[in-house]
Amino acid sequence: MKARSETELWEQSLRTILRDTVGLNWQVKENKGKAKIRIRHDDGSRIEKALGLEWCKANSSSIRESVEEIHDLVIRQKVSVDDAVERVKKTRSKTPKAARRANPKLLMTAWESYENYKVNVSGDVSVKTWQIEYGKTFRRLKEVAASNANDLLIEIGKQYEPGTRSRQIRVQHIAAFLRWATSRASGHFLPADNWTPPPKNALGDYVGRKSAKKQQETSNPTVCIENEDLLELINSLPIDIDKDEKKHHLRDRAMKWDLALRLAIVYGLRPIEVSHDYLEIKKNGKEHLFCTYCKKAGAGITKPRRLWPLDPEWEKEWKLIERIKRKDPLPRMKAGAGDAFKNYLRFNPVWKRLKAENGVVPYSFRHSYSKRGHQVYKLSDTEMAAFMGHTVQVHNAAYAQWSSESMLEDSMKRGIRFRDQTEEKKR
Repeated sequence: MKARSETELWEQSLRTILRDTVGLNWQVKENKGKAKIRIRHDDGSRIEKALGLEWCKANSSSIRESVEEIHDLVIRQKVSVDDAVERVKKTRSKTPKAARRANPKLLMTAWESYENYKVNVSGDVSVKTWQIEYGKTFRRLKEVAASNANDLLIEIGKQYEPGTRSRQIRVQHIAAFLRWATSRASGHFLPADNWTPPPKNALGDYVGRKSAKKQQETSNPTVCIENEDLLELINSLPIDIDKDEKKHHLRDRAMKWDLALRLAIVYGLRPIEVSHDYLEIKKNGKEHLFCTYCKKAGAGITKPRRLWPLDPEWEKEWKLIERIKRKDPLPRMKAGAGDAFKNYLRFNPVWKRLKAENGVVPYSFRHSYSKRGHQVYKLSDTEMAAFMGHTVQVHNAAYAQWSSESMLEDSMKRGIRFRDQTEEKKR
């Protein structure tokens, strides 16, 4: 048998996968250019059987599938090894490759290796981001069955409405995973003929298009919430309900969301950033809040940032730094941060009124922060973009309605002053 250093990558990958799917007692080896299965019994005896397949990289997926099918027949269906081998040989000679059964365990094993690569090898993703963002993709991956990249991307996409951001993210995650799993970086963990996904710019069919209704909803600019409405919303949370009533769970939940809403309001946080996973206390002269969340945007990624309060009086009055410092509970957001905000507030009478009158959404808290920065504090686009943790281009595209109004207001004031001064000189 060849030393490990002399073994080709595809052979190492094949044996690694089989070790995880069928166990150490089931192995494959090469004998005179052909593939053989070797089974070691509990009593120490061994049996070897030819699989009828050439030992080469092109057959790696066929060898793996044959061993797994034989293992299934012997262990689960109590078929003899000889009969199992013959059955699999006959089945594989008659059944087209695309029609063979999916192997969800193989995908799970590949995903675990992908996690190790992204977090520990390349360092592209932090442990927190993997657990929160990629964890959602993994839960979806466990719910589908597919035998090739096309079917897998279709099944993943079907779990969301066409054209939505959630569907786009899940499809992108799976496509990136498959590119790695079929590449040299993974040792060709998955066979390229079945699992190579389309290029990055060719995922549109899997993401789909939004319905006319959804397009209309998302084409309208996100509205902000005025200060008096923000305060009314916070005061409407059921924190002060009678402690003697059996409603302590409502009060406890309201206290978590009270902190979440105040953080979103004062610092203009994205919904996903309202989490102890991403909020830290740092000191530079005095203590301040710092956000470690990094958002992927196109080919780039945002940087961690210091959080600047608008209004600073609210930060002090609401004791936000102290509450984060002592880790006051925040709501768990299993369904996704934006959906969690939406689901909690949907029965709140103040939120229902604001939604009916203005069409507010969870991102309205962030837009309110932007509006205050431009109209009350007269901050520039460059300054607000830095405070909010995105580029000036993104800021102008998403928040131009507030910066434009602010600039127009200032321009009008200057125009009036110029007119008054000109008229005064004429007198």
